[in-house]
Amino acid sequence: MESKFTLRLKRPLPWWLRTMFGYGCFFVAVAIPFLGSMAGLIGGIAVPVTFAYPCFMWLKMKRPRVYGPMWWINWVLGVAGMALSGVLIAAGLYVVIDTGIKVSFFKP
Repeated sequence: MESKFTLRLKRPLPWWLRTMFGYGCFFVAVAIPFLGSMAGLIGGIAVPVTFAYPCFMWLKMKRPRVYGPMWWINWVLGVAGMALSGVLIAAGLYVVIDTGIKVSFFKP
């Protein structure tokens, strides 16, 4: 959010607004303290956005020669990203099930 602010207005973020962002993050950390134990699961769900989808989008937009080197590279990387996501989701679920989640809002 800070980078969007500085890019659009071409000036640094005021101290009071940066403080409000800091307090907002602190509030989320105190309000939802069990979010850290679910970080692996959340990360596994978000991995395809970074690793797999760009490969498939490139294939859809550029339409390289089928079975050419770039076609194979993007397919292999896309499938590997999806497989990595599946492994991370399984590991995150295992950690959540094994350790359990003690849901306690506003009790860090």
